[in-house]
Amino acid sequence: MKKNELIKSGSGIYRILHIQNDNVLVIDCVKMTMPNWVKEESLGTEGDCSEEELYALHNITLEDIDAVSPERKQVMYQRYTMIAGVLPFLDDDKMRSAMVAKVAEEYGVSKQTLRSFLCRYLVFQNIQSLLPKQRDDGRELTQDEKNMRWSLNKFFYNQKKNSLKTAYTLMLKEKYCDGSGKLAETYPSFYQYRYFYRKTRKLQNYYISRNGLTNYQRNNRPCTGSGVQEYAPAVGVGMVDATVCDIYLVNESG
Repeated sequence: MKKNELIKSGSGIYRILHIQNDNVLVIDCVKMTMPNWVKEESLGTEGDCSEEELYALHNITLEDIDAVSPERKQVMYQRYTMIAGVLPFLDDDKMRSAMVAKVAEEYGVSKQTLRSFLCRYLVFQNIQSLLPKQRDDGRELTQDEKNMRWSLNKFFYNQKKNSLKTAYTLMLKEKYCDGSGKLAETYPSFYQYRYFYRKTRKLQNYYISRNGLTNYQRNNRPCTGSGVQEYAPAVGVGMVDATVCDIYLVNESG
């Protein structure tokens, strides 16, 4: 029995999250309820379960992440940011519940919603499980728009930090040139490309894709907690610092 292993037990499928002596922290991958500790012998394993079986059970197909729209990626990363603070406390029921309550209040979501995101991630162990469902806005993207979305995801929203002009040029090379490198007669102009980018741009997705999630959480994440609201209830700029000094403060009488 290993960490993150999927096992079948009776009519259920369980994922091993932690192992401590004879106790095992598992999550029910069928019911998707919160993890709980059980005795190892109580599982009565009936064999392993593959990741493919698990995805098939929930009728989930992994998408090509390069083709996912920036809006859906933004929601995915936002959901992961919310549950990231709870993950280190999975094996402590009391601390986990306290962190769920704290994070739910900080982000303005219900505790049940946060638990749902947490369980979904723990079951599949894949951040793509947090992608929202594709919404039908009533209009199909044109082929040019699909090409522009693809190129932004592949060439612009990454840590190479290409300029928009470079991403546009690479799109023309990949999608609008033939084998000899000759450009097609019709292709989107750079102004159309820039307009599509501005229409679909989300700053959170921009910062995370180009600088990483850790950098975003440290430098760009909006601070909306109650402590921040008490310190800066109005829009503005503030700085707080603290330094430990080897000094003593005394009054006038010494």
